[in-house]
Amino acid sequence: MLSPSLRRLLSLFLLCGLVVSCDKLKKKEAPASPAQGAVPEIVDEPVEGAVPPVPAPLDPAVPELTINKSAQVAILGYHEFVKGKSGNQMQLNIERFREQMQAIKDARVTVISMPDFLAWRRGEKDIPDPGVLITMDDGWESVHSLALPVLKEFGYPFTVFLYKRFVNGGARTKSMDTARLKELMANGGTVGSHSVSHPYKAKIDGMFRKSPAQGEGFLRVEMKDSRQFFEDLLGVKVTTYAYPGGYHSPREQEIGKEAGYEAMFTVNPAKVTWDTPADALPRYIIIGNDPRDANFKRAISSRGTSEGELAKQLLGGDDGAEALVTVSPLPNAQIASRRPVIEVDVSKLEGVDPATIEMKLAGFGKVPAQYDAAAGKITWLVQETLRGSECQVFVNFKRKGETKPDLVSWRFDIDLVAHYLPDEPVKLEKATVVDEGTLTQPEEPVPAPR
Repeated sequence: MLSPSLRRLLSLFLLCGLVVSCDKLKKKEAPASPAQGAVPEIVDEPVEGAVPPVPAPLDPAVPELTINKSAQVAILGYHEFVKGKSGNQMQLNIERFREQMQAIKDARVTVISMPDFLAWRRGEKDIPDPGVLITMDDGWESVHSLALPVLKEFGYPFTVFLYKRFVNGGARTKSMDTARLKELMANGGTVGSHSVSHPYKAKIDGMFRKSPAQGEGFLRVEMKDSRQFFEDLLGVKVTTYAYPGGYHSPREQEIGKEAGYEAMFTVNPAKVTWDTPADALPRYIIIGNDPRDANFKRAISSRGTSEGELAKQLLGGDDGAEALVTVSPLPNAQIASRRPVIEVDVSKLEGVDPATIEMKLAGFGKVPAQYDAAAGKITWLVQETLRGSECQVFVNFKRKGETKPDLVSWRFDIDLVAHYLPDEPVKLEKATVVDEGTLTQPEEPVPAPR
């Protein structure tokens, strides 16, 4: 029989063993179940040498973004609208405006917005080809009262180029106020800058004659302050600028870039391509008192600018009529030279007035073409390398006794690759092929007798 002290010692030993056993059991228990609704994280152990999973293929129903760099955009420029007869070339009867908007629809030409146009130019978005951009200069009240209902009727977006001193009754009473401008913006309108005071070339040149510093300071106020004014007034970002009167030079272009404009617009009548310089984008200014709507028709003509009735008549057209004027390079031709001689032969026309001859190139503006009266040819050697794949030429002149000028316009293409290719190798004459089996070794000479 165990003594009491020994029994206590044995009990203590058994108790310690029980505690250790329970602790071991706790460590082997399964982890607690996750809380209701929680999803336990499952982590796969890395397998040595395993091939990484192949990503799922792209949805074929979602096409990749492609930018049509050959698209052309015709930019229309309007000013004031009236209900009756046009009082000057910048006023357009509103019914004629509606007819023009209907003509765009009938021609199935898409009207694009300024944001889409800029996104296309940045390579961020594609646009339909051809396309039309509608712009309106100055900020006349009739844009709101007359043009806006027509634009809403067709669902067309548009841009208004405003100058600071004209809005809110600044310079005249026929201007739009802030409320009307905001209503335009709520109905598809985009705002661009058109300077502070709408200065023409003579004003700008006069400031530069005082001193280059005064001229540059004047331009900075005109181009920068107007942008800041409209951004503050309307709470929008202004990134486009229309040169007053279309006049521009490298000094305006440089200060415009400094002011932060992404695109700057002229009044040169030509279509815009993807690589047209952003600081000299052409527009077709619509003349209100032109009964033929010549600029509008050229703007919406298909692909190119040689489709107008007058140009067809002079260049011969598709009906087999004799061409009164011939041009070089030929219309729609592709050439390799990037500094070609551009020539217009008007020798079949009588009474061409040399003083009225004017040649313009899209992206260049007016160029100093020469006229040889004896040969009847208007020529110009391109001085700067053509960097685009297309060149559009416009030649105006008057004939004595005629009240309206003649217009010759056409386009040709430049093969940009051919310019860098080496000259073709000299062609070799065809070699004579001789059958090897007919060849024999020449007989060895017989040694002379000694």
